[in-house]
Amino acid sequence: MITLSENTKKILFGVFFVAFTVATGYALYYFFFRTETPAPTETVTPQGYEGELGTSGPRTPTEGETVTETGTLPEAGVVPTGEATAEGTTGGGTVNLLRDAVTQAVSRSPSGDMRFYDPDTGRFYRMSPTGGTTQLSDKQFYNLQNITWGKSGDQAILEFPDNSKVYYDFEADRQYSLPSHWQDFDFSPNDDTVVAKSLGLDQNNRFLITSNADGNESTALYHLGDNEALVTPSWSPNNQVIGFSQTGTPQPDGAEQILLLGKNHENFKALIVAGHGFQPNWSPTGKSLLYSVYHERDENKPMLWISDAMGNDIGRNRKKLNLNTWADKCAWKDENNLYCAVPMDLPAGSGFNESSFTTVPDDIYRIDLKTGVAKKISDSTQNLPVINPTFNKDKTQLVFTDGSTGKLYSYKLKD
Repeated sequence: MITLSENTKKILFGVFFVAFTVATGYALYYFFFRTETPAPTETVTPQGYEGELGTSGPRTPTEGETVTETGTLPEAGVVPTGEATAEGTTGGGTVNLLRDAVTQAVSRSPSGDMRFYDPDTGRFYRMSPTGGTTQLSDKQFYNLQNITWGKSGDQAILEFPDNSKVYYDFEADRQYSLPSHWQDFDFSPNDDTVVAKSLGLDQNNRFLITSNADGNESTALYHLGDNEALVTPSWSPNNQVIGFSQTGTPQPDGAEQILLLGKNHENFKALIVAGHGFQPNWSPTGKSLLYSVYHERDENKPMLWISDAMGNDIGRNRKKLNLNTWADKCAWKDENNLYCAVPMDLPAGSGFNESSFTTVPDDIYRIDLKTGVAKKISDSTQNLPVINPTFNKDKTQLVFTDGSTGKLYSYKLKD
């Protein structure tokens, strides 16, 4: 048996006492006085991303997610050109007041009725051919900044001034929150998917994406970087193209090469447009594309053009329509007939900023695309500033919002 001297005992006792004191003090600190230090933030990458394009995992309703997959913008092709002619007035139509109140986001529903948003009540309504209105929903959405309607059903993406976004299905009465950094939405032809820009703070986290309309299963298709302002989401009626990019090869004489962005990364021919400020408007089948651009040869006023836009015919049969207006002031009656609101007076340089001319009165023109002839069909008593023109169900009336008063009108076409 080991016998310890008195000095050794004193030393061991001292060591034990110090160790016990330190341990007790640390325990008191840890459990009663310690401040919680957050763990470092970890960058989480969505499922499916391994350096190539992938699809994000599913989300629960009312939540959003950041998409961080990658992709690049495609490359292109060439075209011939022609011109159309504008002729004199034919007249004969009548203008009717449909709603004597501010009416926004007018669109024809799949049933053929006109649907719209009333900012005074914060509600959405449907208007029948006889002029009667019924609520699409009891829910109210005040101060909406932008509304994107579905194409085959009564559903829409609603955007608010605080940058919040909501997908609302009027038929199912269901609502989902969407990520606030998504913008510039457009629905697919059957409404099950949307295309949008996902704009993270970092340029490396900015993409053109597709997603289920409720925000689930988002997929990054094209990396935007600092070119987000040059990309226009626009889902074609034939379900092949999801947008346009003004990032093509530089062209001579003030022209631009517009890239058509395929849903499946198809390498479509590019569109050569004679100017800047490209604004597209698909024909009902997607076979043709109406667009407006501005160029110094036209005093930088907006000018309408049209060309083929499907498959190997992209860019063929390009024609200048010789009408100074923007493509979103036109409505397709069918594949061969266009109706456009043409401002009565546009100054040089107006093509740079359409929003400055929304209150300028318009003439109404019918363009026969088979003959290339444009005829004015309105007279001097029917000149109202036209916004968002669209046809009613039987294509006998051109329905539009007055850019000055916000009231809803129709131009009844001559038989």
